[in-house]
Amino acid sequence: MGAMVDRSRAGRFFNTIGVVTVMAGTALLGTGVADASSLLASTSASTELYVSAHGATGGACSKSHPCKSVDRAVVVANGVPYNDTPVTINVGKGSFVTHLNFPDKPYPEPKLTITGISASATTLTASGSGSVLVAFADAPQITVERLTVSGATGTSDGSGGAVHDGGNVMNFDDVTFSHNKSIVTPDSGGAIFDDGGTMTITDSTFIDNTVGSTQGGGGAVAEQGGTLSITGSLFSGNTVESAGSGGALYVNDGHLSVANSTITANSVTGTATGGAIGLDQAAHTTVKGTTINANSASGSGGLVSGLAGSKISFGGDVLIGNLGAGGSVCSGGGDSDLGYNVIDQATCSMGGKTKVESATAVGLLPLASNGGPTRTERIKKSSAAHSVVPTSFKVAGASFCSGQDQRGVPRRQGPATKCDSGGYQFGPPVIKGISPDKGTPGTAVTIDGYGLDFLSLHFGGAAPKFSVSGDVKISTAVPSIAKGEVTITLSNRDGQATTKFDVLPPPKK
Repeated sequence: MGAMVDRSRAGRFFNTIGVVTVMAGTALLGTGVADASSLLASTSASTELYVSAHGATGGACSKSHPCKSVDRAVVVANGVPYNDTPVTINVGKGSFVTHLNFPDKPYPEPKLTITGISASATTLTASGSGSVLVAFADAPQITVERLTVSGATGTSDGSGGAVHDGGNVMNFDDVTFSHNKSIVTPDSGGAIFDDGGTMTITDSTFIDNTVGSTQGGGGAVAEQGGTLSITGSLFSGNTVESAGSGGALYVNDGHLSVANSTITANSVTGTATGGAIGLDQAAHTTVKGTTINANSASGSGGLVSGLAGSKISFGGDVLIGNLGAGGSVCSGGGDSDLGYNVIDQATCSMGGKTKVESATAVGLLPLASNGGPTRTERIKKSSAAHSVVPTSFKVAGASFCSGQDQRGVPRRQGPATKCDSGGYQFGPPVIKGISPDKGTPGTAVTIDGYGLDFLSLHFGGAAPKFSVSGDVKISTAVPSIAKGEVTITLSNRDGQATTKFDVLPPPKK
């Protein structure tokens, strides 16, 4: 029997852009390249390793001689003597064929973080064959950040198209999963299958992933017997074909929480149920501050389908345009109302604090880049989802309006007594004061207010640099423009605010 693995120091590393972090001294970080027995005792790996599209197939992955694959860099990291210090592998721009496999065996407290430059610059791909990442219970705690995972098909029973978590701890932050497909029967999770693990997904996008068998669930992500937490993420265009459940998400005897996200235009075909979410057995799910819109099911439950014993609760959500067979929205029971949702049909188990409104009254705008790491469906001030949730409302003991929307915008805007339902908080800029209100070019200026997210600033006819502190204060300087009274204009997606400033002539020398 192998030594027990102590996970008491489990936690996330937040590293510089373009890195993979591995706790040194790993007994084996399995890859398709080599296992521990193939490592050379003479390998001299530094704490900084590098991966480049123009690197070498072998080598030590140094800055001057980078290696060509993440697989090779992980093998080299195994040669670093264990000293409880992270090993950093800088992954550059390009597309990297990656097949990481972590067998179920003891590891000496390893932690692995794979980070790209950005989702648009760095891609890990299985190149149409197999998964990108498979890890079992005793594998390293794994974090993947700032990259795209695409072109994976999965290879084993229920493995997930791109990622299989066999009871490990995994975190995905600012990752795009696109065009992955789970094709082995019975399959689950077009992009990710979590089998009894603990997983967090933050600020990530799942688009056009597919479960292709006759028994699968979760066009994007499937959770079985573990714990999955999703925040600030987008699920769009994911599909379960033929049968199964959950166009975007599927939970079987596990725990799922979804917060401040958007689930839109996902589907299930054939006899499949649950256009957005599918639940089975003792699945427990909480959804709050999320927009779930325009999902469809050829079977029952355009919004959710739950089998006996499953439970799902909604709080502060926008639930619009989700249709299954015969117009069904919620199917199978187990759905409950935490309050202050906005839904377009009264067929789900919603209480008196939830509003039934038409899709027209809610007025969701098309999916777009409205600020933040993922796209959102914006609302206007006139929306039936605006100013719905009182500041006294709590979910799991936490104040709903004290949190943030999908973009990271504060839900409570200034002195407001209510905030918005769904993944988008309407928040035009408001100017409360400016100091000073006159000055020569170069004078430091502070503008106080709120709604100061994703702004442009114009100072007369100029656009000076500025910084924002805590969504309530802007710091800038008077640009070099002609003297006289000018207008300062703050603009974002939701509106404008203006104030006057008197530009004084420079002092005479």
